[in-house]
Amino acid sequence: MLAPTECGDAPVDLADQDLRAAAPIQLARERPFRLGAVDVRPATREVVGRHGREVLEPRVMQVLVALARAGGEIVTRDDLIASCWDGRIVGEDAINRVISRLRRHSEGVGRDGWSLETVTKVGYRLVPAGERGELAPAPPAAADSRRRALVLSGGALGVLALAGGGLAWSLRPRISAKAQTLYDKGREALRQGQAEPTAQAVGFLREAVAEQPDFAPAWGALAQAYQKSLTFTDPARQAGVHAQAEAAARRAMTLDPDQPEAAAALAMLTPIYRNWAEAETRFLRALALHPREPAVCVGYCKLMLSVGRIKAALGASETALAADPYSPYHHSSLGLALWSLGRTEEAERVARKALTLWPRHLAIWFLLFHILAYGGRGDEAMALAAQVDGRPLSVPPEDIELSLTGVRALLTRAPAEVEIAVRAHLAAAARGVGFAENAMQWMSALGQLDAAFVVARGLFFDEGFRLGSQRYSAGQGRFMRAQARNTYQLFMPATAALRADPRFPGLAAELGLAAYWRGPGRAPDDPAWARTA
Repeated sequence: MLAPTECGDAPVDLADQDLRAAAPIQLARERPFRLGAVDVRPATREVVGRHGREVLEPRVMQVLVALARAGGEIVTRDDLIASCWDGRIVGEDAINRVISRLRRHSEGVGRDGWSLETVTKVGYRLVPAGERGELAPAPPAAADSRRRALVLSGGALGVLALAGGGLAWSLRPRISAKAQTLYDKGREALRQGQAEPTAQAVGFLREAVAEQPDFAPAWGALAQAYQKSLTFTDPARQAGVHAQAEAAARRAMTLDPDQPEAAAALAMLTPIYRNWAEAETRFLRALALHPREPAVCVGYCKLMLSVGRIKAALGASETALAADPYSPYHHSSLGLALWSLGRTEEAERVARKALTLWPRHLAIWFLLFHILAYGGRGDEAMALAAQVDGRPLSVPPEDIELSLTGVRALLTRAPAEVEIAVRAHLAAAARGVGFAENAMQWMSALGQLDAAFVVARGLFFDEGFRLGSQRYSAGQGRFMRAQARNTYQLFMPATAALRADPRFPGLAAELGLAAYWRGPGRAPDDPAWARTA
């Protein structure tokens, strides 16, 4: 039963209105109501609960109202078309997209209010929180032959029988408290993006699907956990982990074709490096179905940064952060995009705010460190590094000192300091992929462009030196295969001089970026980057 809420006009109990779900919905005329512990305000499209506040898209709110009107009964696609699309002919994809977006809200702010169930080949059903798998007695509704075909007993929904067909379809099963707890813990651990929490996420989520084998969101989250763990997996074992991620995603989508975490994992498993066009196609396909899925948005952000389309990257990072503000990598992605666009003050604010929540997080700490170092504020970068108890825990002191050689050289421009930095970073470049990425940036910022291009050719083409799979020092436990190199550093503030060099178009052409940029709608933010060699 829907409960009234204290907001706006005089609240009403929607069940008492005796309205059919198929009646046309005009949001401006809909009264506020409550689902579980969540307030729903159709006129302003707001959903408000203890997990925050979200503003739904108009069509998504219409569908939520239509499902709420049904009082726990099934709402068919025909009903939704009549009430939310004014009876216009719409494709399956349009309805699927709206349902997917509503499901995402159901797992966010709405988690204390309702769950959304898909009844295969029948329709959809909204279940208020605390009524998993059960229906409270529904109010009388207008005659509807599709609904009268449902078999209800004692307020509990056992089996849905299709009238005249004799076929039975089971609703999504009730999720055990243990499986739900394991899933929640796994999702929380997955947000951190570090080796140990990611391993914990895999463990929690494997236990969740063992406890509840038909729990589609847990399978989808497990696929994401496997995908994220590839960063911390030696390449000799990555093929097996990659296969585990794909299998978990396929299992999730067998249980629920709209499962957003599984769609995100499959998109993220697509190689980006020198595979720009295909990767974009797959990400856009995932975004069409799940436009607010944070993992898809962050992956698309990285792709756009990697091809010099920074404005598109910013939009994706903003969407990811709005959907999930409690992941440190969503903050670092936004800061990186802002900084790459030259919006340095905003990027710094993002980084400093994030550091108050995750004081020693590697990605956020280095984002702020590099903003200061490359922005002519080397003294502040050195002061940040001097706070030893605030440094990232996984980074050894000698790696911090390596970065400080570049800071001192930029700060003083003294020939001796520049020579020390060049020698140190060129020596480190051959020891790890991440060291090479950093060396290319330091050489460019210091005006040592010959050295910058030497490092770039080693990094991308194995010329001069051949890199292994290790990113940084062995103790950090991070790996990257040659097929997964990063190119977003080519479009950051530190490499502005490298991009302005006559050799850059040739480098872009060899990487396949120039060919990608010639595709429709794929031009980089700065047309000068797309010059042919």
